[in-house]
Amino acid sequence: MATNTKLFSDKETNNWFKASIALNVTKQGLTNFLDTQLQNVHTIVGRSCGNCTIEKLIPCPTNPYCNKRKPNKCPFHKSQKPQPCPTCDNVKQNIILQHRYGGPSLKNTRAEKWAHDYWEIGKCYLPPDGYSSVSSVQESDFNGVISIMLNCLHFQTCLSSSSLSPLPPDKKCPLEKVIYCEINSVFVYSVLCLFYHSYLSVYAKS
Repeated sequence: MATNTKLFSDKETNNWFKASIALNVTKQGLTNFLDTQLQNVHTIVGRSCGNCTIEKLIPCPTNPYCNKRKPNKCPFHKSQKPQPCPTCDNVKQNIILQHRYGGPSLKNTRAEKWAHDYWEIGKCYLPPDGYSSVSSVQESDFNGVISIMLNCLHFQTCLSSSSLSPLPPDKKCPLEKVIYCEINSVFVYSVLCLFYHSYLSVYAKS
């Protein structure tokens, strides 16, 4: 029991807790802002027909979704075959144009919901893995929130220039620094309970 008590008086452990709380508070503070701006992104990219699944909108084979070696046995297109749709193809193209690197995470999204659900558009700007079942901004984590702000070009019009200067993928970009610290400190050192003081200053300045 004494050992457990000492754990909470340990400086590195306390720093980890402070950083975790800071991440949670920051994420909550950004939620309404992100929610509003994703509605604006939805207006920019347009609305789908409401019937097409993402499998229908991605040609086969397409990296990284399909099995190039066996195009006739593609697991991604097992239930739905590609089928052109001018309306949905236009929305997909606009999503790509709004992505900073031109590579939206289309496996995250349900294209049949693009007609009415702006969050399904937003999910295209999340990291490629682990977010397909996230159903709202509120359910997303801090890394997801910041990733959308970094990956979606729309946010250059509503964030201060200092937040994106220099522009990503420059590691000196403040938002890039925040993601780097969140991944490399909170995730990794949550196992080790070690969190360096220098990382906390990044959150305080963001």
